[in-house]
Amino acid sequence: MQPLIFTPAAELARLIRTRELSALEVMDTFLARVEQVDPHINAMVQLAPDARARARQADADLAQGVVYGPLHGVPFTVKDIFETVGLATVLDQRLRRRSAPRQDATAVARLRGAGAILLGKTNCPPNGSGSDTENALCGRTLHPLDPAYTPGGSSGGEAALIAAGGSPFGLGSDTGGGLRLPAHYCGVAALKPSAGRVPNTGAYALPGGLTDPRTQIGPLARSVDDLTLIMPLIAGPDDDDAGVIPVPWRNPAAVRLTHLRLAYFAEDPASPVTPETADAVGAAAQALARAGVAVEPARPPDLVEAARQIDEAWQDRAGAPGRTMVELFALWDDYRTHMLHFMSVYDALLCPADHHPAPPFRERDPRRFDYTIPFSLTGYPAAVVRVASAAGGLPIGVQVVGKPWRDDIALALARILEQELGEK
Repeated sequence: MQPLIFTPAAELARLIRTRELSALEVMDTFLARVEQVDPHINAMVQLAPDARARARQADADLAQGVVYGPLHGVPFTVKDIFETVGLATVLDQRLRRRSAPRQDATAVARLRGAGAILLGKTNCPPNGSGSDTENALCGRTLHPLDPAYTPGGSSGGEAALIAAGGSPFGLGSDTGGGLRLPAHYCGVAALKPSAGRVPNTGAYALPGGLTDPRTQIGPLARSVDDLTLIMPLIAGPDDDDAGVIPVPWRNPAAVRLTHLRLAYFAEDPASPVTPETADAVGAAAQALARAGVAVEPARPPDLVEAARQIDEAWQDRAGAPGRTMVELFALWDDYRTHMLHFMSVYDALLCPADHHPAPPFRERDPRRFDYTIPFSLTGYPAAVVRVASAAGGLPIGVQVVGKPWRDDIALALARILEQELGEK
């Protein structure tokens, strides 16, 4: 039997709903796991003081026939950028330790409304953004398999805790790979949704709308099915984030694999990958072909190099070296148009998540986000799922990218890869 700490959130919800387990038993199991593993990985910033009380109440209400929603009684965690009632957003700013929000971030509120219970908040880089999960106040989060390696950033605390069995699922953010790289490094599943799918409301320093066209809120979990369960619960307009569009959610279960055409590539010449990474992409392409997907090798031209130029200009947009903001957006639009032309004959794209498995902590690698930034610039949905292991045991994930608003296709294909190649 699968240990409770590694049981998918959907199954936990079923066990609680059928009263095979109580919500309090589940909560206590994860609290005990956090107590066991967190001294070794330093992923949890703070526990929710009312977690056990809310679990007791969930059990009492269930006994009266009241079911809050599809996640009734299931614990979850969030990256420490999300506003949570009664629980401060710490980040690494000492003055914010006393800041206890009066309302939840939209995505948090929606998960609570679906019955999930906040277990705690996880570590992240300063101000919630960076390639490693380390800050002056809370310290460094370590990889759950080897402390010499990074869990990545910026949602590295979430990925590390979920991989270690300390949380069933959680929320993070992704501006250039902040969900996808930690998922790849730690061996969990994640989805960066289509741009405009989930409100950023209540996430620190993520204004959404035109001010922040790249950052998306999304889930991390131990299974693709859990991502599929969570996404429609947090998606949709909230009448606050002006960048969110009311596009209906499509069920990944309805995707017909034999009707799909997939492009794949194992490497962009501008960012060479390790042999193990290339082999992982090749194995994933073969698995999808066996499932009936029409698979063919093809790579968008100048995917990485052009994205680097746009990203560098965006990072320095206050000065935008040699370019006005109008010129920058024109360059960005041209990139998006070229990607639309490439994707016009494909339903999805399979490629690396990074050019290698998790690197040592603080390794200064300018190529770290080469394979994720392109799909932040285009706003395409991108799922990451584990498909292999490196020689030393570190996970290797691949990235499955869908067309705009076709999160369902990215998830459907990622689910096949998880079933065929994921850790058993």
